[in-house]
Amino acid sequence: MEILTTMDVFLQSGLVFSLIAMGYYISYTILDFPDLTVEGTFLTGAVVYGIMVENGINAWLGLLAAFLSGCFFGAITGILHVKCRIRPLLCGILVSTALISINLVLVGAGLMGSWMGDSISSINFGREALTLGKVFPFNLIPAKIEGIGVRNLVIFLVIVVFFQLMIDIFLKTKRGMLLFASGDNDRFVTTLSLDAGNNKILGLAIGNGYAAVAGVLYTLISGNVNQGMGIGTIVIGLASLIIGLSVFNRVTFLKPTSKVILGAVIYQMCLTIAQKLGVPSAYNKLIMAIIFTIALIVGQRMKRQKHGGKGKSGL
Repeated sequence: MEILTTMDVFLQSGLVFSLIAMGYYISYTILDFPDLTVEGTFLTGAVVYGIMVENGINAWLGLLAAFLSGCFFGAITGILHVKCRIRPLLCGILVSTALISINLVLVGAGLMGSWMGDSISSINFGREALTLGKVFPFNLIPAKIEGIGVRNLVIFLVIVVFFQLMIDIFLKTKRGMLLFASGDNDRFVTTLSLDAGNNKILGLAIGNGYAAVAGVLYTLISGNVNQGMGIGTIVIGLASLIIGLSVFNRVTFLKPTSKVILGAVIYQMCLTIAQKLGVPSAYNKLIMAIIFTIALIVGQRMKRQKHGGKGKSGL
């Protein structure tokens, strides 16, 4: 039973953070854009969803609004980079810093009607709040079976698979192909009389939309929305991405998005096992950093081996 409970914990967390990793697949892997905005949009998605649910608005609409809010702020990051010529890291820092205040003000305005930003800093869902777990069709699923959070697992799996299919379908379209081209060689895209900058803005918007949806799902685990939710999401997303693409690099039948999802689950599994072994929670961030560092080293080595192999085959 303890093994099943442990699996339940890291599967839920892994599926939630796999959405951030899929967003990073677009911004970091395809566009080569180290986007720091996700730390803010993760919380923004949760805040927008929480406010709407607490005010009696359907949770599905709340999920959609959260996705669009993430897309909006991701697009702002892209506009700062493309139109204002600000460096990628600084763009993310600027928007995520602004979102600290914006999220505080949104909570106060949405729940208390105050625009001062100091009325309330968290959203605790009441018993009558119709969250995703309480609306059709998820309300038909038992919340738990022998201590296992079946309902949450089903919700996370359905939503993650849906968004995975959406991104896979999108990347096969003409716009998706241009996204790859913009990341590889934006000058080539320009020679086709197309604007590579607009593709970057679109890619960053999608990536942050995914981060916002992850924030919504995380509220089902935490049971509330609090201002500390987004801390560390950058490391989690990047580590999940790199682990997935590195570990399953030679597995050709898996799509990159599937590899990324598995990477998120593996990353959360490592953290959960460390906690089960009795490692104090104060060491969580240190463990995250160590796992991320190992993933980066392995990823860089595999890249060098791959390029070295190509060079030899060409001689």
